[in-house]
Amino acid sequence: MKRTLIALCLLVIAGFSYAQTRNDIMIYIPMPTGGTATEQAFFKENFEMETIAAGYATTENQRDSDYTLRLEVKPNMVVYDDGTEEQAPPDEKQNVLELRLVRNEDSTEIVSFNFPFTEMEEMYEFNLFLLYQAMANVPLTKLTAVLETDHWRNKWLYLRLDLGFTLSVFEALSGEQWDNNDGGWKKLSPNASRETPFNPAGTLGVEFQFLNWMSAEADIKMAFGYPEGFAFAPTLGFFLKFPIKPSKHFMLEPYLGADFTMITGEDVVSNSANLFGIGGGFQFGTKGGEFGAFFIDVNYMYDLSPLKTDKYQSRRGEWQRSIIGVGLGYKIGFFNRNKEPGTY
Repeated sequence: MKRTLIALCLLVIAGFSYAQTRNDIMIYIPMPTGGTATEQAFFKENFEMETIAAGYATTENQRDSDYTLRLEVKPNMVVYDDGTEEQAPPDEKQNVLELRLVRNEDSTEIVSFNFPFTEMEEMYEFNLFLLYQAMANVPLTKLTAVLETDHWRNKWLYLRLDLGFTLSVFEALSGEQWDNNDGGWKKLSPNASRETPFNPAGTLGVEFQFLNWMSAEADIKMAFGYPEGFAFAPTLGFFLKFPIKPSKHFMLEPYLGADFTMITGEDVVSNSANLFGIGGGFQFGTKGGEFGAFFIDVNYMYDLSPLKTDKYQSRRGEWQRSIIGVGLGYKIGFFNRNKEPGTY
């Protein structure tokens, strides 16, 4: 009874200590030796079950394991001072279970001890206790640091949102302005041949990372910009991006693509209101949790066709537009591409 109470106390303490174990420690338990076939099957099945319950993983071959737990059933022998030995008397335990834990990496025997018993059924209440005694010499996990995953930058799909600004540069290709003093139209003066409106912008996009080093993105930019002042200029863009992942905490994404801008202004000539541009940019992202990244995006686009304006009593002509954009934002990912964590 006293032994049972001690075992229960130790079992509670051991259970609390091992509550956070991980199953990356692989344990191999071969068929026990000695005893009867029934005892061998009983101890193998019971110790495998208790090992899994303790938070470790078992394997069917030694090659894939980190430790080997060897079990052997022996008769309980009494050794006398003169060196002779004989079976223990009937009022004592008739058998012993020997446990030996071996580290497979260097074949070192970590611990070895015996536990006496007579009937194998009585071992139900001690097997888990004996397992914890052996596993007390095994680390909770093979990992020496907190496990970090690379999922944040290896998602199939990302939803991107950023806010920033655009600097639109309008170069006058040709044009005239109204002279308020003399009346009539005159050619643009040198100081009126360039306009650079600076306006807020925001981008919403979807990125599909179909290769580790390539992804495709479609986005819509809500921006403003017009040589004559403040006008709405929504833009639909399509880009190929090339993720570079030199470090586990950040990634670089240069990209190339094209966009389609629809400028809405009362002085925009209707047949030039849709502008097609090409360009690219660079995105620098840092880890923002397991699901995505914070990023800064810098880009440049150049329109392939001019914008025509015709403002009554002010200015008319053709303009070549290029845009510099900067945005700060976050993109959240969905569906891990790589199922194995910790691969950078």
